[in-house]
Amino acid sequence: MIHWPNHWWVRVTGALIYINFFTNHFIPDLRYYIGLLVVILFRQSQVVYYIERKSHRMPVVVSFLLIGFFIWIAENIATRFGAWKYAYQHKTWAMVDYQKISSWAFLIVVSYIIVAELKMLKKDIKHS
Repeated sequence: MIHWPNHWWVRVTGALIYINFFTNHFIPDLRYYIGLLVVILFRQSQVVYYIERKSHRMPVVVSFLLIGFFIWIAENIATRFGAWKYAYQHKTWAMVDYQKISSWAFLIVVSYIIVAELKMLKKDIKHS
C-alpha cells in the first residue's frame, strides 16, 4: 500500500461505514456520501501487487469495488444454487440487488482499514 491517507481520517471513515451498516434502518442511508468520502480520501492510494515477480499497481478504490463486485457475483451464484435464500427468493430465484455491491465493498474497506492500521501500529511500536 502506498500513499495511505491520514490515520485519523481513515479511522473516522471506517467508523462511519460501520455505524451506517446499522443506522441506515433508522435514519437515511448515508452510503453515497460515505462512498464519496472514501473516493476522496483514498484517491492517491494504491495497492502494489506482484504477478510472476513483476510489480503492478492498482488504485485502492478500484480494488475495493472489484472485490465487492466479485463477492456479489459469488453471492448470486450461491443463492442460485440454494446455499441460502433471501426472503424474496423463496418462490423463485432472483438476482441479489446490485446495491449489495456497495455493501460488500464497504465491508472490504472496513476490513482493509482494520488490518492496515493495525499493521502500521505494530510497525510503529516495533520501531519505538
